[in-house]
Parts: sequence; C-alpha cells; structure tokens
Amino acid sequence: MPGTGAAARAGVHVQLVDLRRRFGEVSALDGLSLELAPGELVALLGPSGCGKTTALRSLAGLERLDSGRILLGGRDITHTPASRRDMEMVFQAYSLFPHLTARENVAFGLRLRRMASAERRRVADRLLDLVHLADQGDRYPHELSGGQQQRVALARALAIEPQVLLLDEPLSALDAKVRSALRDEIRRIQTEVGITTVFVTHDQDEALAIADRVAVIFAGRVAQIAPPAELYERPCSAQVADFVGLSNRIRGEARGGTAAVLDARLPLLDGSATEGPVTVLVRPEVVELQLDPRGPDRVVTVSFLGSIARVQVQLADGTLVLAQVSSAEVGRFRHGDAVRVGLKPTPALAVSA
Repeated sequence: MPGTGAAARAGVHVQLVDLRRRFGEVSALDGLSLELAPGELVALLGPSGCGKTTALRSLAGLERLDSGRILLGGRDITHTPASRRDMEMVFQAYSLFPHLTARENVAFGLRLRRMASAERRRVADRLLDLVHLADQGDRYPHELSGGQQQRVALARALAIEPQVLLLDEPLSALDAKVRSALRDEIRRIQTEVGITTVFVTHDQDEALAIADRVAVIFAGRVAQIAPPAELYERPCSAQVADFVGLSNRIRGEARGGTAAVLDARLPLLDGSATEGPVTVLVRPEVVELQLDPRGPDRVVTVSFLGSIARVQVQLADGTLVLAQVSSAEVGRFRHGDAVRVGLKPTPALAVSA
C-alpha cells in the first residue's frame, strides 16, 4: 500500500536483455544488455546519442523496442504499458504543477490513488522531510530554487513507492555547486529507501560519485560495466579510458605482460597489446615530476584547480603529458622549467602503436 514508509519496499531485480531499437538508419540500441541487483544504483554514462536515454525510456515503457526483453523481478514486462510497470521517472525539467504547493505536488499521485486527505498529507510531509524540505511544503514552485524544485520532483516520484526509480539527467540544469550537493542527497535518499535506480548522465564525475556501478555505453551497447574505482583504474579499452577520466598517451614497448615507458616498466591490464611498439594510456596521477636543470622535459602550463593542480609537460620527443600534483606542490613549477618525468609502477592499458 502506498505511503507505508520510505524504506518499506525492498529493491527489485531488473534485466535488460539484448535490446534493439532503430530510428530509420540510426541504431539507437544495438544489443544492449544490462542487469541491476535489487536496490542497486547503476549510472548509464556515455556521449550524446549513445543510446542511454533510449535505454531508460525503453525500461520505462515510453519507447517501443524492435526486439529484446525487459524483466522486472523475473517477470517479462517488455509489452506491459508504462502505466503498469510500477516505475517513476524524474526528468531534467522538474515538471511540477505550478498551481500546486510543494506538498500538493508530492501528494499528487496519492490523490489519484484515492488515498485519504489526512494520510496524503502525512506521507507528503514525511517525504519533504526526507529531501530536507520540511519547512517548504506550503511554497509554490516559483518560490523555490531549481535545486529545491528537483527535490520536490524526487519526493513526488518516491511518494507512490515505485519498484524502480529512473533519473534522466536530473541535475544537468543546475549550477555546479547545487549539482554536487543534490547529487549527494540523491545518493543518500536512494540508499535510505533501498530502491533500484537507473541514473542517466553524460557527466563522468557525476556517474563515478553516485553509482554502485557505472555502465559506459557507446553506439547502443554496454562497453563496460563496473564499480567506479574499477572502471577508472582498469578500463577495458582505450575508448573507455579516454571517456572516463583523463589519459596521457605515451609511446612504449610491450613484452611479457609489461611495457617499458620512459624509465619505468608498467604491468599491463587485460585487453592490452602485449608485444612490440605500443601506446600506453597513463592517468595524470601516475605521472611524477622532478625539477632537474639537466632534465630533458619542459613545463608548458600550470593549472590550479583548488585541492589539486595539473602541470602539462612536453617530453623530449614532443609528446605532451599531463601530471596531477597537490596544490601545495604546484608553486614549485613554472613555465619553461626543466623537469624529469617518471611514472609510478601502476597497471596501465596499452594499444598497438
């Protein structure tokens, strides 16, 4: 029964099996498969046009599939109408009713289910408290900030206790500081409620910060799905490594599961080219800089980013390399300084040169 408690319903198992959808000559979904454990939050991450929103809309029942299956708790819902899938979606646009207060917006779905007025108010107030808007219930949408409106939209989606929560780039219309705060709130609420959640975003930092696992999608297929740390540290391909985080490309020589790069020998990740000339993808935090008047490399730019800084260096062969240093260290480096670049012995991905 709706409204019995924010954490009353356990998460549900979701499976997307070989989903395919074409729009004319464009293949939006090309055999996309994905599985979510009960209560898990999975972020769909990819560039514009990769198919992530089509996958979300297909799960919601808002997009017809050419083929494939969608299972909810083991039950095939591929052809079930959207209104009977027991899912709620929160969009980038808040879509609140302007003539209703925040409390009335949250309670709207409960009113359609003919819940008694007093119970509707109790549930709405509890959910407003959950999203930290307990004192804003009587305000209208135009009296709320963008972040507050999105919290109301989230509370409204949770009010009917859906089995699955779908979030379609819900933070992209907000400024950076509000996005960061609300991102953390969404994660807190999702964990507290225990609802299976799909979060679509093109922002890699957002995906890595909020998700239990991140599915990177290219051309309508899942290229890799993994927990954030694994995805960042052990990308399965150069395409994934380039999309998730920053990567330097440095020439090296592979042999016997390692690659000689600069003066270091790095262990190679699965999927790497293993013999001969290679290009090794190296994260900025793996790069080490040492001031050296006789060093063969030169500092090109220094960028202060708050708690960290990045120093761009040109190697002796002309290759540009980005190093990440602490903000306390950045003052040591100036444009034109002679340095020597080294690498920490961290596993890396190598592709054939």
